Amino acid sequence: MEKREFKDTIYNEISRISKIFSNPNRLEIIDLIANGPKSVEEIAMETGISVANASQHLQILKKERLVKSHRKGNRIFYVIFSTEVYLAAKSMRDLAMHISPYMKIALEEFRNTSGYQTAYSLDQLSNRDDMIFLDVRPLDEYDSGHIPSAMSIPVKDLESKIHEIPKDKLIVAYCRGIFCTYADEAVKFLNKNGYNAMKLEQNVIEYLEEQTI
Repeated sequence: MEKREFKDTIYNEISRISKIFSNPNRLEIIDLIANGPKSVEEIAMETGISVANASQHLQILKKERLVKSHRKGNRIFYVIFSTEVYLAAKSMRDLAMHISPYMKIALEEFRNTSGYQTAYSLDQLSNRDDMIFLDVRPLDEYDSGHIPSAMSIPVKDLESKIHEIPKDKLIVAYCRGIFCTYADEAVKFLNKNGYNAMKLEQNVIEYLEEQTI
């Protein structure tokens, strides 16, 4: 293979795979199933698209080995093929946040209306013994992986289980990452009920990757 043919082959393949990430629904699906296995029905419900549309996107992602599936009973569940898939999507997200004024404005407006503290990563939090991590994702996602020592209370159960959360601690709530709003809901509810709470925008994959560096 000649040098020019080699380079054309490599860059064409990178470009072809990059196009798979160019659909907003697929990016959201990757964000979602990076937190744990989901059926096509769950993916459709979480992303607000039809089951048929979700299935079509999943087949495209699976064909390119960006997601994989397994059967459990009568249902098929999808997960990302590897951590590298999520990190590739995250790299594009981070680039967009760095160069897009529209993303910056949207994020700032959303944060300004929230009225509570956020931390992008654990590096921004001092090591203190009065801090508790609260995972407010669905229980199956917590079981798939979570920050060590984090307690699990899905946001839908927070009102009925708020008595389990100590009031003398800083409560750091997290969910699926920077664009997930479960933690926002949790922090608003906790602050309203007299807790000192803040949101961690980092998700579990990003936390684990940080620990391996």
